[in-house]
Formats: sequence, structure tokens, C-alpha cells
Amino acid sequence: NDSRSPVDKKLYRQILLPNGLRVILICDTLAMHQEKFFDDDSDDDDDDSDGEDGDEPEGESKATAGTGKGKDADGGDDSAGDDDGDDDDDDDGDEEDGLRDAAAAMVVGVGSMYDPPEAQGLAHFLEHMLFMGTKKYPEDNAYDAFLSKHGGSDNAFTENEYTLYHLCIQQEKLFPALDMFAQFFIAPLMSQDAVEREMNAVESEFQEVKNSDQCRLQQIMIQTSGRKPEDHPFGIFGWGDLKSLRDAPKEKGVDIMDVLRNFYDQYYFASNMSLVVMGAYPLDKLEAEVVKMFSDIPSSPREKQVWPMVLKNEKTWEQVLESPMTTIGLPMVDESLRKVYRMAPVRDRHTLSLTWQMPEQIQHWRSRPCDYLSHLLGHESEGSILSAMKKKAWATACYVGVGDQGIEFASSHSLFTATFSLSEEGMDHWQEVVEAFFVYVGMLRHYCSGTSKLPEWIFEELRLTHAMTYRFSDEQSPETYVETIAERLSPHFRLPADRVLDGHDLLFEHNADAVKDLLDNFITPDKMRVDILSSSFGRAADYEAKKDDGNTEDEPNETTDDGDGDDEKIGEENPDVQATIAKYGPPTVEPIFGASYWEEAIDDDTIQKWKQSSNAQLPPDESSIKLPPKNPFVPEKLELKPLPPDDADHPLLNASIKLCISIGKKKSWLPATVMKYNGPKKSLLCSYEGEDEQWHLLDQELSDLTPEKLIPGFEGTFDNKAIKYRVVALAKDGEGAVMKFGDETDYDVEEGSAFPPIPPPQQPSRLPKLFYNQDGIKMWHLQDRKFKRPIAELRTRLICGNANKTPLHSTCSDLFVNLVSDAMTEIAYLASVSELGSSYYGSDVGITIRVNGFDDKLLTLYKTLLEAILSFRGRSAADGLPPCIKPGRFDALSEVLKRRYANAGLKASRLSSDIRVRCLRPGSRSSHVKSLALETLTEEVFVTTMADMMKSVSVEILYHGNVTLDDAKEACTLISDQIKTTGGTGLSKKKYPTEYVAQIPRNAEPYLVVAPTIDPAAPNTSVEMYFQVGKDDINDRVMTDLLTHMLYEPLYKQLRTDDQFGYTVGCDSRWTNGIMGMYFYVVSSYKSATQITDRIERFLSEHRKELVEMSDATFMEHLVGVAKQKLDMFNSLSEECSSYWTEIRDFRYEWQVHRDEALALRAVTKSKALECYDKWLYPWKVTGSTETEGASQIRNPNRRCLVVQVIGANEEGDAAIGRPEVKDDLPVGEQIDQLINDFHTEVAKQTWGKVY
Repeated sequence: NDSRSPVDKKLYRQILLPNGLRVILICDTLAMHQEKFFDDDSDDDDDDSDGEDGDEPEGESKATAGTGKGKDADGGDDSAGDDDGDDDDDDDGDEEDGLRDAAAAMVVGVGSMYDPPEAQGLAHFLEHMLFMGTKKYPEDNAYDAFLSKHGGSDNAFTENEYTLYHLCIQQEKLFPALDMFAQFFIAPLMSQDAVEREMNAVESEFQEVKNSDQCRLQQIMIQTSGRKPEDHPFGIFGWGDLKSLRDAPKEKGVDIMDVLRNFYDQYYFASNMSLVVMGAYPLDKLEAEVVKMFSDIPSSPREKQVWPMVLKNEKTWEQVLESPMTTIGLPMVDESLRKVYRMAPVRDRHTLSLTWQMPEQIQHWRSRPCDYLSHLLGHESEGSILSAMKKKAWATACYVGVGDQGIEFASSHSLFTATFSLSEEGMDHWQEVVEAFFVYVGMLRHYCSGTSKLPEWIFEELRLTHAMTYRFSDEQSPETYVETIAERLSPHFRLPADRVLDGHDLLFEHNADAVKDLLDNFITPDKMRVDILSSSFGRAADYEAKKDDGNTEDEPNETTDDGDGDDEKIGEENPDVQATIAKYGPPTVEPIFGASYWEEAIDDDTIQKWKQSSNAQLPPDESSIKLPPKNPFVPEKLELKPLPPDDADHPLLNASIKLCISIGKKKSWLPATVMKYNGPKKSLLCSYEGEDEQWHLLDQELSDLTPEKLIPGFEGTFDNKAIKYRVVALAKDGEGAVMKFGDETDYDVEEGSAFPPIPPPQQPSRLPKLFYNQDGIKMWHLQDRKFKRPIAELRTRLICGNANKTPLHSTCSDLFVNLVSDAMTEIAYLASVSELGSSYYGSDVGITIRVNGFDDKLLTLYKTLLEAILSFRGRSAADGLPPCIKPGRFDALSEVLKRRYANAGLKASRLSSDIRVRCLRPGSRSSHVKSLALETLTEEVFVTTMADMMKSVSVEILYHGNVTLDDAKEACTLISDQIKTTGGTGLSKKKYPTEYVAQIPRNAEPYLVVAPTIDPAAPNTSVEMYFQVGKDDINDRVMTDLLTHMLYEPLYKQLRTDDQFGYTVGCDSRWTNGIMGMYFYVVSSYKSATQITDRIERFLSEHRKELVEMSDATFMEHLVGVAKQKLDMFNSLSEECSSYWTEIRDFRYEWQVHRDEALALRAVTKSKALECYDKWLYPWKVTGSTETEGASQIRNPNRRCLVVQVIGANEEGDAAIGRPEVKDDLPVGEQIDQLINDFHTEVAKQTWGKVY
């Protein structure tokens, strides 16, 4: 229908099963063109049925993308837009591989708002329990094991009003996986044996987010809303923990299993579910299998619903299960508004949030008035609220709008929020920031009242941008796509059946009345609550000591004032804490997260002042606030650039075909891949199995090769009908050359019993071409042939000889990125609205710039950004900062950077990774060391340091996408001219900054680094065991991938599911500046670091037997699974470009690295894998000459092992055992630096030398 994007070639069908289950079937035609379809017999697979945070640290990435998996949810990190975060670097080299598997998602219309008050977190707990076996597949790990074995993954999450389960799997295993998946909703076991394990998993998940400021603030909002769980679902604690799921029910005499099964029977029924399935099968086949597998889901509730749902228009496309939450009223009582809530945060930050409640907004899906207001109020260009606040040095970032998840969005309400990141000075003027917000509201009300109108071009610009973005949207991974569509089928979205695909992406009409209604009746001062998170009140840890002095957390709204005069114990060494208590009194303690906060009514005079500002009027003359300018970056040219005629596009390009060729007196069908098309000569270049190449004259006209005709099995002729050919498989968009045999061998590959064929190497024209290499500038170009969208990527790296010369240089590099980003905000924001993104980051070798999006105006934006960056070259202290850096921004951004350094490593898992990487990379600088350099940094020193850093540079550039070689030459001229104008290059490769990696000596015992968490109240302990392999070698590289692929699922099952060591458990391969390794990680809130380390070692010891006894067939399945991941397609230009850019960044230039790795995998044997396991991982020295002979009790002397233990402060279990003492006279950051220095001394400061 009309809702499908023009570039979307998938086929869709909606069906309604007799039991009421709504299903969207998606035929992945791109994948189907790769082969006819997978005629898989699920009965043959009965023997198989029983069978993780954030960015990578700087300088390290996965060895190769696409080998990691896991079920750990994020859920607790603070918003990405917060500039006080601790993600110091953007590694930009660990994008997903672009897997093209089959996928499915089921959304169930029940979430945490339905939790019974006596068992809060029940919906989340039920989500966990469904993974613990079904009557048909009773083993609690059968489903996960099956997916992992066949290169799949799965996850689930619980929201306010829905729970979503999703999976991806190799195409040929879709139907067996679906059958297992369907049983979740037909006959789950929910056995008593799994209860304690999964309650502990929920508790671990809660502990993961317990110190998240965002989650704490959300819980304070719930706590202070005036809504109790018994009265309104907004008062429910949706996460759940042991107290709410185990202790509270027990105290009230409630059997949690009875409640759980009753809850399942109330809300898990077909009419309350929607299913999305996407696979490389005809729609009829998908429909037949789905009907067979999912028709047994009960059609209606089996228990009386506490929250009755009303089914309307049953068995029609308008069928809807009306949510009972539509009638419960807004979430916050009036008495909770017109107040300011101050919270002591975990992180060093100053954040101001303004919140208004309003009726749910999905009813306005055609016009989305909240999004329209978000665009104006959250604009960052000249005239915006943020721009005005930045001029006064009061704010550094803002976000405005309604989120589509969490407590912000439900059938009962929407929460419209404006959040500002403030400076220390801005904290003193927060009321004036609020006033500026209402000045802008008043201006909008002026344009919405009477004869005045907001300019029509504002909405038209938004509408056009949304339409272009949707029209040319990247192909998402199947798992992400089915999850997206399934969410849109959840009851509270209520999109019409014919607008499921685009109803959430496009703007259909402008509703001025709805905009005016929001401004006049909801976004007003007297209906607002204010939340301030500020370390000026002290940090959360400053208040922990008081809670340990006898306060319990069983009573809500408990204050720390117990009448014994001990208030001075709270943060007694922190004057901010004492000043806060003196001003606001002792804090209230939120009982679940333990956050300390203060509640205060906003006085009438202040409210009245804000009301006057919000009156319908233009801003005062002295104000800089005004409507945004017209956007100069809206693209005008959207056509695809022509390809060279002798290397043009063709429907058969990259296809796998068979040619009937005479060999002697016989004719044989030989497999080949179409590699190139010469338009003027009407010839195709075919590469045969032995990589021999031959041109063939194409007999058919292009008009004869329509998509409808050109499918697997199509036959045609070459060379004036002398040779017959047959299409075996067509390449998908985003895929390179395809190689299939078109016989039973292909099915052996799909079943995992035969290694997949390796496609021939790509033609040089399909790979980045180095067309400019002089004067210290290298530039590669690649015109896109795969994705066929008017987009491009331009990536540039300035390699600076003195980038990491001293801690001061590293600090200045960080501040430089902040300053340039800040200076470019107004122009970069306008570009981003038009889907033209930009980013920059610093590393130990220099500065990287990325501009990506519609190619029409890309160079215009890039030129402006490059000029700003290069304006720092050649300046002296007397010259001062470049003109693009406005007055006051140096101090403001220095403050932001100071907070970022203070927040670095607050999460135990982040700190353990940081310590591991810094142990391996002696030249890396800690946030603590850089914070010391920042303390005394002046503008003059900064200017001269940056001039020194950028004095000698070399430049590497990749221009990829809808750009011709002439376009690339134009960009190269622009760049080289600017480089030469500002001082030239002059940096030879011999003088590139060195990035040595420490060589861990072979030793029978691991090297151990034990550190305390930086946050003294951190609940989690994190352990990482790193095994160093050696210098990058393709054979070792694929072996680390294979071993971690084989180990991940049994490790996860043993330590996470069976032994309950923690919610986050896993293993992965690592590539650190050219040095290979593997690491095992566990994050736990109740096991000690020693227990975790010993358990990993025991697992590695015990699992050798499993590897020795692994059948050849099972080993081949693992080998094939990894090889398929290497050979699979990219989903987007961005993913493909990131792969090439990684090769440039790492000086490898292995453009076809995934193909090369697949070739290397083909030579791997089980005995070789076991040999590497014994050498790299096995704790004991292996004796004997055969695989089956056992190990001695002598420790393995060949392992290079580093164990990092970061020990938290949770004393409820064993997690705090062994926590090092934090010395009062030594900052914990300095203490950790010393531990790392001690490690370098212990290993005698050996390194692997220069790798590339």
C-alpha cells in the first residue's frame, strides 16, 4: 500500500488468526532473491531442540564485528544527550555487521502499569520466566541454546503497557525457532525451580540501574506524584526487585507463583498480542507456518481481569483491545505540581527538568503537535532558547519533547519535558532559564492567537524532511525492524492497519488548533513541576553514611532526621552538603533507589512572573529569542549520480549463476558470479569457482530483465546464444558478490553441515580507491552501487604528531572537541534536522571528523566544520582563541569537561574495561590525570598547546556513497587547500604517534589488578579476565571469534542462569591496537570478585571436556555459523563505510576482511581449535599426545592472562568482600593510576612493539 517506502522491496501481509492474534508477515524479497526459498523441514530438527554497556573503550574494538551476542538490557544509562556523561571517546569502529537473518517479534499488551500492588515488577518477572522452558521444550535453556547454536539471538523488555519479545535466526532455522517461541504464549512451564534464579536476575538487573540518575529521578517523580500503587498504576515500581517480588508478597501471605500464573492467564491471550515475522519465504509459506504454530494461543483471558480490557470490532481490521488505562486520569495530582524537587545525583552534573502532564498524544498521530513544539522549543540554532542561554554561559545542552517509552508515554498520559544541562553559574540562574523558556512559549502563543500564524514553511520543512528521510531510510536489521513494527502494534499506539509502516514516521497534516491547545492549556507555569539534579547539593554518596546509621528504607518519604543530632554526619567533609541541609533541611530518602531529595513549593510571585512571560506576546527587544531561520541544508538534488559506462549497474551484478559450457564432448553446468557490466559492449564479466574470469556478451536487453522475471531459476543466454545460463541466487541490496552451487550442497550449507562457498574477490572498482597520495594527504573514494540512495559519508582523520605528547595535550584535545562542537552547534543542528549529521572526536593519534547524510549539501557543511577545526593551527597565545569560539565558552566547556572527567568510570563495568585497556595501553591517559591538567589550564596555554599538537599533521580521508570521482576530487581540493593555507602537513608515517600495547608475560598465574569502585556506594562488582593472544594474525583472529562463539552460550547458561553469578555475563574477542585477545566478564551485586574469578577459571577447566567430546557435526555448525556472519551483508552505507574506515584507521587496508576471514575459517579444524584453547585459555598444562587425554594439576605456563577486579560496596551479599581501602589522603583516581603503573612495572614494561 501507499505506506511502504519506494525503496522498500519487501512484501507485506496482515492476517487475523481465528483466535484473534494479529500478524504482520514480511517476505524479505531481498533475501529471497538470494535463493528460491528455504524448504526446511522442522521435523528434522528435533534433535537440536534440546540442544550486555555502551561504547568500546578508546583504542579497542571487537576483533571482528558480528560475533557478540547477549540478553543484557541497557535500561539504566542516562540520556545520550547529557554532556556530563563518562563516555570519553567515540571509537567509531565497532558497528554491527549487517546480519540479514530472519526475525520475529511478539508484543503483548500488558506491562508494568498492570502489576498488582502486592507484587510490583510482576510483568517484568513474567517476561524473565517465559524463557525458562515450556511443556514442549522443557529445558530452561533449550530456546537460547538453539538460537546461539545457529547464530541467532533474542531479547525481551517490559514497558508501561506492553512487553515485547524478539529473536533473529539464520533463515533456514526460522520455523523451528518460531515453534519454540510460540510455546512461550501457549504452555510455558513457569516452574518453581526457576523462580529464585529469575528473581535474582531481576534483582541484578535492578542493581545495574540503581545508581542511574535518570532512573532515580523517575522514581522520585513516581514517589512524589501523590499516587499510591493501590490507587493509580503510575505509583507502581515497574523494575521489581527481591523486596517487591519475594519479601513483600511473603509478608502479605501471597503465593508469588499463584499471582504469576493468574497474571499470565489474565493478560496473555491472542487478542492482546500482535506478531511480526520476517523471512526469506513466500508470504503463503510464512502464513501457513504461523497459523500452524500460533493458533493454539488462547483467544481470551482464562482469569477475571483486574484491569478489564474491552475488545471492539472483533475479527475486523478495526479490531482493537481498548486499554483500561485510557480512563484512569493523569498521573500526578495537582498538589505535586508547582513545586521544585532537588536531588543529590550520583554523577557530577547540573540538570534542570521541567515537566507537564497532558492527555495521551497518539490520537494526534497525523499531525504530532508535541513533535512540532519540540522542534521549536528544543531548536538549537540562532534565536533558540539554548542559543540565548549559551550566550549567558548558563546552559550547554537541551532536550524538549515527549519520549515514546518509559513513564513519559502511555494510554493515560504524555509527559512533555524540557531538560537543560546547566553550568555552575546557570544553577544560580535556573529561574531565569525557566523564564526564557516561557518567553519562547509566549512568542509561540502570540503567533497562534488572533490573526497571527506561525509561518507555514516551518511545518512544511518538517513535513518534507520527514518524507525524504522515510523515502530513503536505510534498511534496518531484521531484528530491529520487526521490533519496531511490533511496538507500533501495541494497544496504546492505535495506528490504523494501513498506516503501521509510516504512521510513526511521517507528518500528514498541520493541526494548529492542537498546538494552540497545548500552549494555552497544558504547557503553563501553574501546571509544571521542576526537577533539579545538581552536585551543588552534594553527591548521592555523601548521604549514604547517614542511611547506614540505622535508617531503614521500608517507609516511604523517610527523612534522614532521626532526632539524634547526627545530621552533621551527612557529608561532614563536604561544605555543599552542609550548606544544602542548612538551607533546605535534611533530605527525604526515596525508599527504593535510596536517592536523597528535597521538595519545595514554588512561591506565587515566581509563578506569576513566569505567567507574565508566557502571555501571548513577542519577546522583549533586548531578548535574542526568535523563530528559527529557514534551513539552508534541506536537500534539493536527490538523484543518483551516474556510474562509469564501462562499469555500470545491472540486475545480474553480483548474482550467482550457472553456465552450461562445453568441456570436450560434454556440456557441464559451472557455477560463477557476475562481477562487472560493460554497458557499451553489453558484456558481463563472470568469475568462476577457481577465480578465473571471462567476459560474456549478454543476449537479453535490459528491459527483458525485470524484477518480476529475474528470480532464481530464470534462464537466459550469452554469446549469441552459444552459452545458456541459469540464475541461482541474486544479490541483496547491501550485499557483495554471491556464490551458490544450486544443488544439494547449498542445503548442506544452510543446515550447517557444509562450509559456505566463498564468493570471488570484489573488482577493484567495488572497493575504496586511493586516488590522491601526496603532501601528507591520502584520499580514498568509493561510489556506492549497493544501497542506491542519495547519501554519502565523508570521514577525515587529522593525524597529529604531538596528539598524545603529554597529559596536557590529551586534555587539550578533549577540550578542543568540546569547543568546536559547541561553536558549530547552531549550523550543525540545522543540518541534522535535514538528516545531515556531523561528529568529531579526539584520540591518541589525532582528530576525526565525520559528516554523513544526504549528499547534496554535504560539502557545504563539511567546509564550515573543517575551517573551524583548522582555525586553531598556527595561533600564538597573543592571538587568542579563533573567532568561531565565542566569549565565555572556554570556561563553560572547561567546566563540562571537568564534570565528564569526574564522572568517568562511575559504573563498575565501565571502570573495569577502562582499567583493562589502560593496563594494555601504557600511553593512554586517565581521566584523573587529565583532570589535574585541566585545573590549571588557561586560554593562552590551550591555544599554544593546540598549535603545537596540530603543527605537523597527516590527513586520511574516505569519501563513500552517491559521489563520483569528480566529486571526490572536488572534496580533495577543498581539503588540501585548507590544509596548505593553515600550515601544510609535513608528518611522515615514521613520526605518527606510537600506540604500543603491553605484552603480558606468559605465566602460570594471572596478573591481578584489584581496585575499588570510584563511586563509594556502587552496588556492583565487575570482573574481567583478559587472555592475550598476540600480534594480529588472520588465523588467530578467526580462532578467537570461533572460540568465543562456542563458549558464549554455555558460559551464560552456567554462570548466569544456573549459578546466578550476575545479570551481565559473557565473553568476546578483542582487538587492541593490533593485538588480539579474548575476555570474559561478569557483573554481580552479590558474588565476590574472587568467587567470580574462580568460577570463570573452573568453567574454562570443566568446559575442555565438552570441546573434546563435541561431535564433528556440532563443530561444523559453529564453524559455519561464524563463517556466515563473516559473509553476510551490510544493512546500510554507514555500516559498510565503517568497515572500510576501520581498515584505514587501523592501517590494515584489508578491504575484504570478512571474506578473507571466511577463507581462513575454512581451514580451521577441531584439533586446531582445541590446541588454541589449551594454549590460550585452559588453566592447566595439558599432558599426553591426544585430544582425549586429561590435564595435569600443573598450571598452564603459556597463558598471558590479566584479571581486573573492580569491587563495589554492596554489603548485602559477598560483592564487597576484598574491596581495597580508599585512602582519605589519596584520590581514588590516583590510587587506580598507581595500580596500573604497578602492573606495568610488574610486566617489566614490555610491549609488542609497532604492529602496523
